[in-house]
Amino acid sequence: MKAVVYILISSLMLFCLPSSMKAEKTPLIFTVTAFPGEEGSEIQLLLYNNSEGDKNITFNTSQMFDFTIKNNAGKVVYHYSQGKSFLQALQTISLKKGETKIWKEIWDYKQEGKRVPEGKYTIEAWLMGEDISGFDHPLRAEYSFTVPEENQSFRAVKVRELKGRFTIQGQARVSDGSFYYYVEDGHRVLLKETLFKVNKESPNWTDFTIILPELTGSTDKFFLSLYERDNEDGKILHRYVISIP
Repeated sequence: MKAVVYILISSLMLFCLPSSMKAEKTPLIFTVTAFPGEEGSEIQLLLYNNSEGDKNITFNTSQMFDFTIKNNAGKVVYHYSQGKSFLQALQTISLKKGETKIWKEIWDYKQEGKRVPEGKYTIEAWLMGEDISGFDHPLRAEYSFTVPEENQSFRAVKVRELKGRFTIQGQARVSDGSFYYYVEDGHRVLLKETLFKVNKESPNWTDFTIILPELTGSTDKFFLSLYERDNEDGKILHRYVISIP
């Protein structure tokens, strides 16, 4: 009986706490995410107004954020603002209640002109602005991701669209002077495996251009796979996947 009374009293005390002592939700949420691809990663920084009213964020310069990328040993391999110039003038962005501001940048996996090794990397990002009513110091966020192994057979692959038709251009270094490709939407194969011949064999890199037929399906995003096959067992080698568009 005493235990029941204690629980009732504790619950009542919690309910009667002053509003200033109750947990308050964070007014501004700042996050960073990486979307690694074959030859680079899209870095997405997001600022969400989680408060009950509009927010005005003021920046001392045109630089609204910064971030570094560190390898698994904690060494900085990329610093976004390094070597960049920013306008030295106050900037302000306004976010309505529930509104989100998104910034996108690309890191090409390079450190001083050379591709970094595959492995785990961590982004540390911070927002440079201030909101007197909410915060007066940089908001910070972290995110870890994996840089894939460099593809040995394909590089610099780009997609161009013209009137609903897609052109794929890039460079290949393939042992038999040919490679394969197909297109799927994550559920169905939209373009079956096709053999493509190039002008030069490995170890030379050679340019290639593929013009895809018109693709139709239930989704707006497709995926093109480029690859070689082992001459002995037909196993797929050095697969390179790129999204379309």
